[in-house]
Amino acid sequence: MGRLKRLWPWLACAATVFSISGNSFASSLKITTFNLRWYGLGGEISGQRSDEYRDPFITEFLSTKYINTDIFLFQEVIDTERLGQLMNGLGHHCVSYRHEQFNHQHLMICLKKSLDIVPEKGDDDYTYPLMENRPYLRPALYGQVIDRYSKKPLIHLVGLHLKAGPSSIDARLEQVNNLNKRVLEYRQNNLPVVIAGDLNTYRNSRYEDKESDLVVLGDAFKSIDVTRRTSDYDYTYRNGGSGNVFDHFYVSDKTETKYVEIWRACGGSSRNTKRLENLSWYQRFISDHCPVSLRVDIQ
Repeated sequence: MGRLKRLWPWLACAATVFSISGNSFASSLKITTFNLRWYGLGGEISGQRSDEYRDPFITEFLSTKYINTDIFLFQEVIDTERLGQLMNGLGHHCVSYRHEQFNHQHLMICLKKSLDIVPEKGDDDYTYPLMENRPYLRPALYGQVIDRYSKKPLIHLVGLHLKAGPSSIDARLEQVNNLNKRVLEYRQNNLPVVIAGDLNTYRNSRYEDKESDLVVLGDAFKSIDVTRRTSDYDYTYRNGGSGNVFDHFYVSDKTETKYVEIWRACGGSSRNTKRLENLSWYQRFISDHCPVSLRVDIQ
């Protein structure tokens, strides 16, 4: 009887999570988008595979600061096999794709092993080319995230790394418009759409009636009823003393999200004495982008 008494508070808490009167199970997913600068080449475009030295530092960073992340969306991954092994050690399994270009900046989606990802309706893989006849631009990496055990669908997930360069807003807009057409083909109304990644957005646009690339792309995303959930005030990318906001989340309008977070090294002073928060240390041993995270409510 004493053992039953000790168990009772835990059972009472569990009862508040599960609903026995309906079919829904309320939960949430923490999702993080993270551009790992030229991962697999030591952070440099001119690097070789043997130059990559950051694994112990990236492992420390993710295992201490992002241990509760359910899903990672990575960009700029040259060596997908190596990052897959690193993430497997942290309890995640990953999907990506093959590319003929040696230094192609792959996207990867890595999920906790209680989750799985399956291709969207009509697909046999996880990639979608965002621009025809441009094979060296990065495709979208996407799929339907499901609970691995119950097979319950949870979200439609899309990872992006749009064309870089302040003068390439026309290409980025075309990429988003092409993605929107595909999303409208497969989207299920009961599942949230979560789009995240490095959108290479710049503050100044050549469109005279628009205040920034974010306005241009945000207007395009309205056609599939998703809105941006990333802070307007913190840098997600730092290059020396300058910074920008490149990394974003767009989520279905009616879906609740919580606490958008940007790792503080990109917004803080380089005089900070804590290693992982020190900008100069972070740029040397981790990346020039900081992870951006949010939690998505799932019904």
